[in-house]
Amino acid sequence: MTEPGPGEAVFQFVRHWARRTNAPADVLVVEAVHALSARDEVTVNDVATELGVDQSGASRMVTRAVDQGYLATHPSPADARRRTVTVTGAGSDLLAAAHRWQEEVFATMTDSWTAAERAAFHRATLHLLTRSRSLG
Repeated sequence: MTEPGPGEAVFQFVRHWARRTNAPADVLVVEAVHALSARDEVTVNDVATELGVDQSGASRMVTRAVDQGYLATHPSPADARRRTVTVTGAGSDLLAAAHRWQEEVFATMTDSWTAAERAAFHRATLHLLTRSRSLG
């Protein structure tokens, strides 16, 4: 068997870790709302686009996270037919815990790397993420 190419390796890595989090499923939707929070408002449709799911799936995810206290919804000031979504204090705490776990996993996986190797990987990952967002 040949070694996977860089693209295949990245997607294998993402699939592997997407299935191994100890965090509640709500982390995904709270992270999406947090990632979009620089906008004037975040709607359920925005969350659906960010997560790559349909509107009804995003609506169910948002409703569950609201029920858990991680997100809040409000009528949109621009159009009262839409709901805007925000992260609550509990949601911020959930994200902080998830991010600590992610950093701990990364530190463990790279404990044999030099500081320069970790920094170079971090820069390359950020560059890949920026390029990924520009491609949609």
